[in-house]
Amino acid sequence: MLSTHNPKKVARSGAIYTIALIFQKILSFTYFSFVAGALGPEKLGTYVFALTFAALFQIAVDFGFVPMAIRTFAQNQDKQKQYFSTFLAVRLMFAVLGITILHVIAYALNYGAELRLLIVITSIIMVMDAFTAFFYAVFRARQNLFYEAIGTAIFQIIVVSVGLYTLAQTNDLKRLLLVIAIGSFWHLVYSLSLLRRKTDISFIPNFDFQLMKTWIIKAAPFFMAAGFIKIYNTIDTIFLKNMVGDEAVGLYAIPAKVVFTFPFIALAVTAAVYPAMSSYAIESKERLQSIFSRTLILLLTISAPIAAGIFLLADPIITRVWPEFKESIPALQILIWAVVFLYIEYPFGSLLNATGNERRNTINRGIQLAAFIVLNLILIPLYGFMGAVYSALFCSILIVLLGWLKARRLIGVLNKNFLIVLLKLGLSVLAMAEVVKFGIERTSFLAVIPIAGIAYLIMLIVLKVYNKDDWKWVRSVISNR
Repeated sequence: MLSTHNPKKVARSGAIYTIALIFQKILSFTYFSFVAGALGPEKLGTYVFALTFAALFQIAVDFGFVPMAIRTFAQNQDKQKQYFSTFLAVRLMFAVLGITILHVIAYALNYGAELRLLIVITSIIMVMDAFTAFFYAVFRARQNLFYEAIGTAIFQIIVVSVGLYTLAQTNDLKRLLLVIAIGSFWHLVYSLSLLRRKTDISFIPNFDFQLMKTWIIKAAPFFMAAGFIKIYNTIDTIFLKNMVGDEAVGLYAIPAKVVFTFPFIALAVTAAVYPAMSSYAIESKERLQSIFSRTLILLLTISAPIAAGIFLLADPIITRVWPEFKESIPALQILIWAVVFLYIEYPFGSLLNATGNERRNTINRGIQLAAFIVLNLILIPLYGFMGAVYSALFCSILIVLLGWLKARRLIGVLNKNFLIVLLKLGLSVLAMAEVVKFGIERTSFLAVIPIAGIAYLIMLIVLKVYNKDDWKWVRSVISNR
């Protein structure tokens, strides 16, 4: 069995994993930029759709088993070997089911032979990634993220290095998707070999149907919560493909990729403060109020200048980085404001979970998904890919509003001190925006970004958005993570 880990090792592996995720996000975004530039809007749309279509059906393969497996392995270490074999059997069964449903629907939608071939490749990637995540669940149950961090970093290095070489030779979509398949295959073999070396787990599936039925029932709530998120993250691309076409998917993919690259920072911050929230939910409502407000302000401090800066720099960014995607400029200017709401939805969600209102979170996600589907069905036929942009921004605001409606009954969300700090923060962002507008007329946007960042930091200090205790708290959040 795996050895247990002391707190220092746990903290170290968590820090390494966070660094690996940041590294992966940077490399992934960089590689996507090269792919987009090489393919152009229409071929990029086909590439993104093939990946997205398979990703949607990953919820059938996963069925919420990874978070449930982590919890089960952590709580029943003596039965880990037995449970793993049963989970593996369920995993295999759902993998066959997921792939079957995926290809039946692709055939029913009358996709061409070339697109169906691309979907075959991405469906194989989907299954490999699903099993890789399941294998890592054993290590996660022991709070050891070190191996997964290393694997994630090497996987992205393989994809980028092989991918850039492939792009230099061809822009054939099959070969570009095979690049990801190569990385996923390596990641699967790596995680499997770790389990074989570090544990005595058996890889012979145990088709105990009574026990499998029990696990499937227990996994259903995890499946529902994860399903809402997965469908929300993929359904707009699928609607665009089927209602408008591949070019619309490609034009939408650029602003979507920019916007959805950032929220991992919010996830890291809320993960650091969530244990304290859970504790204060029982011990002290006043402290719960304090940590919630500080987290909200911190995430607004990060997200607001990102949104304002990219709003003002959208034209030069897309013109110089993705010149074939100029039609995406207004989409990026609108959708980038979703970053603010994507950030602040995390503390609202964490507050509800910490106070035992996780069911409300799931209901809110369901409402958001229903609204998203309806809006896309209405707006995409009217406005093309911009309809998906409007829908995404509205539903990003909606999930925060739904969280606030419940949160205000638990704590005082908007008090006088919070509103004063919010005003100061707004003035700091406005000052930064003026620097951006002044600088962009005189120099490159790459030079403007650090200058504007310094100006923003100076305004935060001058206006005393954070006092000494606040700065200490921010440092503690960073060190905890």
